[in-house]
Amino acid sequence: MPLPEKNSDLNSLQWQAVIHRDRHLLIMAGPGTGKTHTLTRRIEGLCQELEKGQQVLAITFTHKAAREMQERLKTLLHDDLDRIYVGTFHSFCLKVLRHFRELAQLPDDFRILLPEETQNLAKELWPKLSSAERNHRLEEISRCKSDAEVFSHPQWLDHYNQHLKRRGCLDFDDLIALTVELMKHHSSARIELQRGLRHICVDEFQDINARQHELLKQLTSAEEKIFLTAIGDPNQAIYGFRGSRVIYFENFASDFAGAQILELSENYRSAQSLLKASTQVMAKDQRFGVPSVVAKMQAEGHLIIHAAATDKAEAEFVVHEIEKLVGGTSLFSLDSKRVDSAGEAEVGFADIAVLYRLNSQRFVLEEAFSRSGIPFFTSADQSREEWQDWKKPEQNSQKAESNNFETQKVSLLTLHAAKGLEFRVVFIIGCESNLLPLQMDQMMADPQEERRLFYVGMTRAKTKLYLTHAGRRQLYGQFRQQTPSPFINDIEEDLKAYHVSNQKSRPKKKQTQIGLFD
Repeated sequence: MPLPEKNSDLNSLQWQAVIHRDRHLLIMAGPGTGKTHTLTRRIEGLCQELEKGQQVLAITFTHKAAREMQERLKTLLHDDLDRIYVGTFHSFCLKVLRHFRELAQLPDDFRILLPEETQNLAKELWPKLSSAERNHRLEEISRCKSDAEVFSHPQWLDHYNQHLKRRGCLDFDDLIALTVELMKHHSSARIELQRGLRHICVDEFQDINARQHELLKQLTSAEEKIFLTAIGDPNQAIYGFRGSRVIYFENFASDFAGAQILELSENYRSAQSLLKASTQVMAKDQRFGVPSVVAKMQAEGHLIIHAAATDKAEAEFVVHEIEKLVGGTSLFSLDSKRVDSAGEAEVGFADIAVLYRLNSQRFVLEEAFSRSGIPFFTSADQSREEWQDWKKPEQNSQKAESNNFETQKVSLLTLHAAKGLEFRVVFIIGCESNLLPLQMDQMMADPQEERRLFYVGMTRAKTKLYLTHAGRRQLYGQFRQQTPSPFINDIEEDLKAYHVSNQKSRPKKKQTQIGLFD
């Protein structure tokens, strides 16, 4: 079948990725390079070339991403979605296990344990452990189940699994692990799955773990070739603590023989000066040979560094800057002279995000935002929305009635939660040596992954990026003296502007009304 003609909405690099055929393909897509657009257009073309009874399997990591891809494909394929299955690794494996539940030795009415139920089970099994110790044990269980190369495990894991089995339940990590075991030990199930597949497309490939990698190897092991398309950015590999292994990105060509590697490097999101700054941060972690992204949009970028005395002063600075950006949020902000006038807003609330390394940093922000009247949305709200998809699976393919990122609220998010999003203005607070990179008490993160996390935060910004740090911060009940993050020093001075707070006291407003008791 002849390849489709090139469309005007694709650049030459994207077009090469869309028309590639008959080999495995790895697309290395930097931030803002049109990754989702390229992948959906490629899937559109693949679907149109399928033989009768064949499907494309498109796998994402979140239900939100799956919904967005489904909506795009619905438009491109004109509602003819029978040729494609779009879902997360977990939702796909749940579908497989339900179909082959007898072979997998699962009860007809098995169900998935929700996070709060998992926490309750942990309390029941280990009542003498503290909450932190129980969470640590659950994290260890998740790592054991997600890592196909773990051959030994703690004895209490068997006890945990036995309780799940007695209740007719699985946890989320069981979904992928049991599907892999099903295909390894029951070739009939694997062959039946493969018979209906022609292409597999995986988004955010840099985030896969060992079990997910093994699942893809099993699915592509058919005699009739099934081709894998993987797309992602190793510079945005930030989930090592969950068991993700960026090495699978690096080893793609050897793991999937005959694969071709293509690169997308034209950025349509951020100003060139911001891209240059983020590239300088990543210059010390170039093991993957990722090409630098080049700005295609003509916009002036601003990178502002602000040093605050304390975390509370830092939060007040953020509030003050947002009030200026939106043109004033209340009579208080105007009356107090925090903004000069209620003129036309430069940006709206939904155009702004405040990012932080630890979730506990948000509480000072929430207090300052609540006082100022600025509406906001948090990572915790985002997580609750994601879990709703498991409580109401029949709604997974429907567009959410309300999208909090489209309403007029500032997004307060962890750096991890901000991945995949974009904003005109981004604040990264807590740019300090023990927070970014995280090297504090028992929290000792991988320095290179922390560098990539900082890069993810920086590349969310379109035109304005604030990097703030405090000299004194309260964390987990302790006051700590802080120093600026070394990542800031990796950016050349010519790209940075320093904001100095005006410490002069404002004149008192002249009284224009007689007091009640005068």
